[in-house]
This record gives sequence, structure tokens and C-alpha cells, in this order.
Amino acid sequence: MHIASQRGAGNLGCLVGLLVLALVVVVAVKVVPVKVAVAELKEFCEKQAESASLPRNSNEAITNAILAKAKALNLPLKAEDLRVWRDGTNVHVELKYRVVIALPFYTYNWDVQEKIERVLF
Repeated sequence: MHIASQRGAGNLGCLVGLLVLALVVVVAVKVVPVKVAVAELKEFCEKQAESASLPRNSNEAITNAILAKAKALNLPLKAEDLRVWRDGTNVHVELKYRVVIALPFYTYNWDVQEKIERVLF
């Protein structure tokens, strides 16, 4: 009789575990693509800064390329959020923008700030 009274005792823990797992999956589905896009944009900016000394890469051309890449990645980067300048021996790329991630029951505002500096050759 003692065994029969314990039957089903683990169902609540299993249900809570499944709910936590479902929540983690939903958050991962929303957050991971955004983090990948932000990392891809940063890598693109670094490559643009590295190639800044080429004749065709003016500050305006670099700015336009970065804005086009951000648009392709569905990131909310605007022209006023991006600054590209040179100081003689270096090129600087600075980005400051906010990515809004809508999660269940919460909206996360991720402030992204990147500062990239490369030597001009």
C-alpha cells in the first residue's frame, strides 16, 4: 500500500521542468539570431576598417556599406548611430544603437556599443 500512495509523485516536477525547458527554448529562438547578427555586423565593420586605406574606401563609402549590411541583417542601425572618421594614422568606426528583443512577458532593450580602430597603411 505504501508504494501505491506514492504513484505519480514525480509528475509536478516533470511538468515544471518541461515549462522551464520551453521557456529557455523560446528565449533562445528570440535572442540567438540577434546576437549572431550583431556579431556579424561587428566583424563586417572590422573588415571595412581594415580596408579603409584602399582608394575606393572613403568614410562615406564605409558608412554606406555598414548601413546596408545592418539593413540586410535587420538591425536598427541608423546613420546618426554610426560614426566613421580618420585621424591621420588610424580609422575609427563607432556604433551606438539599441536592439529591442520582444520576449514573452518582457521586452529587453539591448544597447550595443562598438568602437573599432585600425591603422591606416
